[in-house]
Amino acid sequence: MDLLQSVMDSSTHAIFILNQNGIIDHINEQAKTRFGLFNHSQYSHAAGKLEKDDIVILADTAIGADDGNLRPEDLNVLGIHDKKIHAGDACVAVARYDNPECSPVYKFYPGNELEYLKVETEVDGIPVMATIKDRTILVNIKDSQYIINYFLCVAQLIILDGKTGQVKFWEENGYTARKEGAGDILRGGRYIAKSPDFELNVVGHHFSDYFEGDLFETHLSQIMNGEVDCYENQEYRINGFELVASLLPVYNSGTLQYVIVRFRNIEDIQMIIKERNDAIKIVEKSYKETRRERNAVQDERTFLTLFGIGSSADSSRRQAYKLSQLDCNILITGESGTGKSFLAEAISHVQPRKGVFVKVDCSTIVPTLFESEMFGYVKGSFTGADPHGKAGFFEEANGGTIFLDEIGEIPLEIQTKLLNVIQNKVVTRVGSTKAIPVDVRILAATNRDLKAEVAAGRFRRDLYYRLSTFTVNLPPLRDCPVDTYFIINNLIEKIPIKYGIRKKNLSGEAFAKLTSYDWPGNIRELENILEQAIVLSDSDIIYAENIHLENESQMLTMKSRLAAEEKKIILQALMQNEGNKLKTMQQLGISKTVFYRKLKEYDIH
Repeated sequence: MDLLQSVMDSSTHAIFILNQNGIIDHINEQAKTRFGLFNHSQYSHAAGKLEKDDIVILADTAIGADDGNLRPEDLNVLGIHDKKIHAGDACVAVARYDNPECSPVYKFYPGNELEYLKVETEVDGIPVMATIKDRTILVNIKDSQYIINYFLCVAQLIILDGKTGQVKFWEENGYTARKEGAGDILRGGRYIAKSPDFELNVVGHHFSDYFEGDLFETHLSQIMNGEVDCYENQEYRINGFELVASLLPVYNSGTLQYVIVRFRNIEDIQMIIKERNDAIKIVEKSYKETRRERNAVQDERTFLTLFGIGSSADSSRRQAYKLSQLDCNILITGESGTGKSFLAEAISHVQPRKGVFVKVDCSTIVPTLFESEMFGYVKGSFTGADPHGKAGFFEEANGGTIFLDEIGEIPLEIQTKLLNVIQNKVVTRVGSTKAIPVDVRILAATNRDLKAEVAAGRFRRDLYYRLSTFTVNLPPLRDCPVDTYFIINNLIEKIPIKYGIRKKNLSGEAFAKLTSYDWPGNIRELENILEQAIVLSDSDIIYAENIHLENESQMLTMKSRLAAEEKKIILQALMQNEGNKLKTMQQLGISKTVFYRKLKEYDIH
């Protein structure tokens, strides 16, 4: 083994190296494992192809996706001529190959919302069961099991010899690289032998012979043609795997010699995929009925990053997302400016409930008009009103969601009527005795301490308990220093677009001034200050003197600033080392004891 190969094999990254013609020159053990170039089974089978009367067990989670480009018409060789089956549908089948006299046993599920599909039958006295469930395909043949787990989609194809009933082929991870997808095999393609020690040798072959992915191939072509310098940490789908890779060219005297293709730490990738799979399973199990009714669902991670990336508020964000998927009332608490209205609107976007979103600012309604504005009124109820009567906010929100911002401002007499709406799901307009049914989800927000308001007699205890069953508390910005960086970066992008002006950047001193401020007015104050600086600055650079803070005394102490900088340095080092704590300790030159104490102190996970 040459020195380069030895170094590559010692890496925790999956790596292969291409020459200037796209030929694979080196590949390490991690990459071979990642793409299934090693056989994983303890059993063997010989090379071959489908023969007439062979028994085929097929379980495909999405026809045409990561299955050798299987087409609905390819199922004809199994005796399946169902015009209702389309590309993208899931299908499980047990059938004879190329024998029109034998009827297949099959089921299919339209679309990509599959949760469970199962076929159980007996062929020539052989019991066969194929199941798709919980991101797993499980095939039982007599006492043997064949299992493939998947994230997006996968196909399992098993072939039994039509004469002996013995298993002569089964799929394993890596079938795309081996050109053994279900579509390839059903269209007459051959499969290679399997044995416990078999390894597919790809060195000396063009990368496209074994690695498929449109964007991946496009980017490699751009680098080899000199159109792009490099690609780093790009997301690709290669052979059905969701991966992150860097494409790094190596030049000698100005001439391209090699391209190093390096994938992020395999353990990190596997953990990310596992986390995403677990999240999907939880959502599918808890909300499968509502999920079928939704046209589009915003991914939980996208929802969470709307509010920053720091861990201080992470539990609140996750709680908000989970509650958004339940049709329950939610009380959002927090200081002024912490983003309560923004969170309420975000919940309305991702919730299964359809219908309008009606926002009511309770602090701006004249006390004498509360009842008529909230619950509506009938013709001739009082002077100066619409003579034809009017529906209130709750009727307008019927079938949808009403957001009662600053609910602590509602007068006591209106609180009684609101409690009736929550309990009985009806409203009665002013001047009428007719009860009008309403189906409304209530999101409420307050910066007041409602417990204290109850104790002072300004807020009904029963209403408080009705509203506070599910509560999300948004912490102040001063408790979320990492989120401050995230929010500043977001605003730097958003504000110029809002006003149609060119993008501007913060100087180091301006950024330090923003991050060392205590922000008593929270996100709203930060947005106002930064908006003023960006709009009024004549330069493309925003300097510290352009940042006009309301109260300079709220600047953090030297100790707090040093702690914030120390936390920032540790986070940056962890990102540079892709989460590898040992490398981070070594880079920072600190002991394990000190390092883990700092992680605990700064709440870094």
